[in-house]
Amino acid sequence: MPADQDTGGPPERLRGRLQRARVAAGSKSEHLALLLALADGDRVTLRRAGANPFRDPEMEALEGQVLIVEGERRERYFLVRHYTVCNDDDASLP
Repeated sequence: MPADQDTGGPPERLRGRLQRARVAAGSKSEHLALLLALADGDRVTLRRAGANPFRDPEMEALEGQVLIVEGERRERYFLVRHYTVCNDDDASLP
């Protein structure tokens, strides 16, 4: 069974602003990743189920938008099974 098909943990819903930033700086794993910046200041790396883990043009096109993502937390990322773009511009989000 592919890793994206494994249900991992319990389903969860997060809301935040989608950003792109360099992760794992200085390591062989260094790359630009999509992050969800939450209102509490936490940033969660996102990976959409079934998408390329290093380049996801569909999600990249939403950079700067406020999203609600549904999925499961994994060891190093949040696996997004479904997302919704919010039409509001929440000032409390980075």
